[in-house]
Amino acid sequence: MTIGKLIAYILLSLALLPGPACSKKDAPWQPTDSLGILNKWVYDSMQLYYYWSAEMPAHPDYSLPTQAFFKQLLSPKDRFSWISNRNGIGSPKTAAELYGFHYALATHPFDTQKLVGVITCVVPGSNVSNRGFKRGMLFTAVNDKIITPDNSQTVTKALQAESAILQLAAFNENRTALIDSARVGVQSSFVPQKSVYATKVFERNGKKTGYLAYFLCADKDDAILLQSVQKLKNEGVVECILDLRYNPGGSVASASKLAAMLVSSFNPRSVFITYRGNKHGGTVRQTFQDAIAFSGNASGKNMSDLQARNLTLSRIFILTSPATASAAELLAHNLAPFNKVIRIGETTLGKDQAAFPIEDKRRPKQVEWLLMPIVYKIADGLGKGDYAAGLTPDHVVIETRRLPLPPLGQPGDLPVEKALELIYGTTVVNELDL
Repeated sequence: MTIGKLIAYILLSLALLPGPACSKKDAPWQPTDSLGILNKWVYDSMQLYYYWSAEMPAHPDYSLPTQAFFKQLLSPKDRFSWISNRNGIGSPKTAAELYGFHYALATHPFDTQKLVGVITCVVPGSNVSNRGFKRGMLFTAVNDKIITPDNSQTVTKALQAESAILQLAAFNENRTALIDSARVGVQSSFVPQKSVYATKVFERNGKKTGYLAYFLCADKDDAILLQSVQKLKNEGVVECILDLRYNPGGSVASASKLAAMLVSSFNPRSVFITYRGNKHGGTVRQTFQDAIAFSGNASGKNMSDLQARNLTLSRIFILTSPATASAAELLAHNLAPFNKVIRIGETTLGKDQAAFPIEDKRRPKQVEWLLMPIVYKIADGLGKGDYAAGLTPDHVVIETRRLPLPPLGQPGDLPVEKALELIYGTTVVNELDL
C-alpha cells in the first residue's frame, strides 16, 4: 500500500524546482526516439525521487523495453518499487486482494512431506465469503498440484493469478486424517475493504483487556475505528491486544489516529514518524497532528476527539504475521517510544518504506506510464527504524501449529491465548463481544 497523499505534499516543492543550469556544451544527452524519450523520463524521475537513486547506473541501456529498463535501475535492496503501463503491468496482488481470503501454508498434520493451505481470514462480503469460505478451512492442492515444501513458491504464484482451483479438505470425525472434499474454483473479483473485524473485552477478577482486530488502515472506516476504541474505553479496559495479523497497511493517517488513542500519553505535537529520503528528499519528521492532517476522513482529525478516547495504556500487546505490512508495521513499530510494546506471533513483511505515485503532469501529457518507486525509509519519532527484515516478535507463536483454527479471538487462537497468559497467567477468562 502506498502513502502517496502524505508524501505528495512533502515532495511537491521538489517537483517544482528548476533543474541545474546547463550550457549547450555540457547539456545532458537527450534521446530522440519514442522509447528513449520514455525511458529518459523514467530515469530522470527516479533520479529525483528514488530512495536509492545514488545506486542507479550512470549509463543505463535506453533501448530496453520500459519495464526491463526500470528494473535495471532498482537497488538489490528494493522489493517493492514497480512501474505500470496502466494495462496489466504493476504490483502483484495477494490472494486477499484478488479473491478475498488470507492463507498460510503449514505442515500437513499427517504427512510431513506435504503442506496444507490454511485459510486464516476471510473478507466479509467478498465473493468467497458469500460462497461459504471461513477461517480455518483447509486445502491440499492448487490447480490439481499437491502442495509440498518443494513447490510452495509455485503455489504462492498460482494464488496471485486471476483464477485458481483449490482442493478443499477437512478432518474426519475422529481427526485422524484429512479427507478431500470439494474442488472449488476461485476468481478475481471485487473485494470490499473492511478495517475492524472484531472488538471485544476479556475479563478476569475485574481486570479488563480490550481486543481489537484491525486488518486494514483505511480512511473510509475511521469513524468505525473511533467507535470501536470508544467501546473499549467505556468498558474501562486497562490492557489491550491489537491484532494486526492480516493488516497489509494502507493509510498512515488512519494508523496515526489509532496510535494516538493507544499511546500512554497523547500529545499532538509529539513526533511520531521520521521519513528519510535521498539527497533531494532529505529527512522529514511528522508529529501526530502532521500525519493525521493528510487524512481524507474528518473523523479523528480533531485532536480533542482522539484525546477523549485515549486508553492511557502503559503497554500494548500486538499480534503480527508475515501478512502484517507497511502502515500496519509502522503502527507496530512506532508505538515503542510511547508504550511498552510486546509483539506476539510471527515476523512481519518488512516494508519499512514509503512509495509515491509519479505521473507525467505536463499538459498535454506525453507519458502514460505510472511509477511507484520507494521514496522514503520509515523510522519512529526518535529516528529508529531499519526493519526491512521484518519486525521480530518478542514471543514467537505460529497460529497454524494447532489445527483446525478456531474463530478469530476465540479459545484456541494461539497468539491471543499467549497474550492472555502474559496478562492473566491463564487463558481462562470471560469474554464479551462489543
